[in-house]
Amino acid sequence: MKRIIILVLVLSTQFVFSQEPFLSFDHYLGVQAKKPQQLFSTYIEESSTFLIFIEDKKQLHAYLFDANGNEREKGFSFPNIAKKFPNVAGYVYKDNKYVMYLSTPNKRKWAIATLDFKKKAFELNETKLEVSGDRVLESISYKDDHYVFTVLKDSSSFQVHKLNTVGEVALETYSFEGIDYSKGKPGVNNLDRLIQSNFSRKATVIDSNSPIALESSKSKLKLYQENEKLTLTVDSSDKMTYSLHFNLETNTSSASILDKEVIDKETTRTKTNSFLFDDKLFVLKCSSAALDFSIYDAQSKEKLTSYNATKEEIISFKNTPLMHQGGSTKSEKELDKTTKFLRLVANSNPAIAVFKKDGNYIITLGATKEVSSGGAPLIIPGGGLGGAIGAGLVSGLANSTLYHYNAYSRTQSTHFKLVLDADLKFVPDAEVPLNAFDDINDFTQDTPSSVLQTVCKVSNDYVWGALNNKNQRINFFSF
Repeated sequence: MKRIIILVLVLSTQFVFSQEPFLSFDHYLGVQAKKPQQLFSTYIEESSTFLIFIEDKKQLHAYLFDANGNEREKGFSFPNIAKKFPNVAGYVYKDNKYVMYLSTPNKRKWAIATLDFKKKAFELNETKLEVSGDRVLESISYKDDHYVFTVLKDSSSFQVHKLNTVGEVALETYSFEGIDYSKGKPGVNNLDRLIQSNFSRKATVIDSNSPIALESSKSKLKLYQENEKLTLTVDSSDKMTYSLHFNLETNTSSASILDKEVIDKETTRTKTNSFLFDDKLFVLKCSSAALDFSIYDAQSKEKLTSYNATKEEIISFKNTPLMHQGGSTKSEKELDKTTKFLRLVANSNPAIAVFKKDGNYIITLGATKEVSSGGAPLIIPGGGLGGAIGAGLVSGLANSTLYHYNAYSRTQSTHFKLVLDADLKFVPDAEVPLNAFDDINDFTQDTPSSVLQTVCKVSNDYVWGALNNKNQRINFFSF
């Protein structure tokens, strides 16, 4: 009852004191505008600024605040380019201007929009990429440029399209030829065919600074970025994990391969996945008969530790019960047998999620599958400013926090959590801590579906915001 009262107060534009307010303002650009359709936000670390976008049928309205919630410059409006280019892929701050990289859903056509808040000016440049078939994996921003990763047809090479802030395109090729990609995949003789064996070439960008849901990490293709260094992990084969490394400064590449051990020789239906975190590769292998969770040094591929269980055993290395969870925390059900847990995981999409708190690794093991949800219509990068839940994969790091929050809030999964210390030893009596997404979920679970919402990480805090369509008031709270 208390939470309902809080939300009523939020939507009535009165701040509440059970959660710290971040900022509150009127959508003053919307006085003569159409009804808002989407609310979106992002934090630009280079300028320590917080951008808020509100989309209506004809226009995009942009507001600029600093990291403390103070308005840096007055907002302004410009044509709704998101109708033609709905995917928000990334942002760049250059020469006191903000550059947005947007694309069509297939990421072949791009728009580079430059926003100048001081002059209240908007400039648009468009370009098209020459890409064969559906071979765009993902895109990321680095420094002033945006990089679109594509696989060359029937080869083991990537062609990377580098877009600058005026729409000019440069090409760079990274070769991973000379590697055997056929192990566990008969008839697969190159990287393109291995990736396509997933029935999709789409990769998921993993932001290790945000809590990760199994829905985000279930992908067999995951892209990790650390400044100019990128790693694409490929788990299309259940016997091998391929780690492909790119350096955007030196235009060099390298590869490393982990040979996964078979955990149940009598069972051919073994499924696997991996997760890269803290220079360690966390690997889950599961069949209906057994489970193996092993951790390797990401560089040397030396096994650091391993935890195992069979269907006849109680899993001894868990800090939470075996749970089956629907699209919300209201539909959780505890599983009483390891057999049922293993069967559900083996018949779905195995996944691992890792984050760190107080020096301990908080790990979620299990599997997930996508479900529809009747919750509030949050935007995801990849779904774009005009998108909806499930409308695509995360596109670069435009606001990966929002993507991961949506996945975290709406995942149907079978899972358990465990806590390992800094030496990767199981901590049997550890209490699994809540993260910021858990706090936001608890605060907002009774929010009406008609309320436009957004989530963003601002400096070291997470902020959740909502727009009240009745009085055009926007409130943000920090977590």
